[in-house]
Amino acid sequence: MLLSPLINALKLLVFVAAVLVYLDRLGINVTTVLAGLGVGGIAVALALQKPMEDVFGAITLYSQQPVRIGDFCRIGTMTGTIEEIGLRTTFIRTLANTRIAMPNSQLANAPMENISARKKILYRPSLRLRYDTPPEQIRVLLAGLRDLFESHDKVLEGFRVRFHEIGSSALEVELFAYIDVTIWVEYLEVAEDINLKVLEAVAAAGVALYQPIDIHSGNEER
Repeated sequence: MLLSPLINALKLLVFVAAVLVYLDRLGINVTTVLAGLGVGGIAVALALQKPMEDVFGAITLYSQQPVRIGDFCRIGTMTGTIEEIGLRTTFIRTLANTRIAMPNSQLANAPMENISARKKILYRPSLRLRYDTPPEQIRVLLAGLRDLFESHDKVLEGFRVRFHEIGSSALEVELFAYIDVTIWVEYLEVAEDINLKVLEAVAAAGVALYQPIDIHSGNEER
């Protein structure tokens, strides 16, 4: 994509040089012509400042490759898939299936998170237990959850299962593990399987999860 405009720019330079040599042979003062071109070149340079910023932004994107076509990214507050990286504009397909055109100069300087570049996906739910849960049952639950993570073929080493906080309304048990997948749809399938097995471990330990009272529930008709 960058090669074609560079070749055109070289052709233009060769053409300008040939014209100047031709004018010099005709006896025209080339210095005066160059002075006029210099004044006009300043005006052209000012007019092309923004487009050139976008072109240099494209060069940065292609040379450093923070993102590639097809990558799923979070750019600022926007999330989507890179569809096309042009000389001036990058096109992004959002989750709402809209197409956003972003100038390359802005994209090259924007905070960018390349989600497609991840090598694993974090699984980190939190279980909230009732205050009246006996410590013995909490120990049984923790042991069951650790056995679950230890035996699951998609959970990587270094996982963590901890009763980490006595909260203001419930006892908090943190589950922290990396899942050995990179595609989000595959992660959802693995997370669903783990969630079901977590509920089985909760039931096996005889533990009740904390359920907040809905003050708006019930029959309010009068």
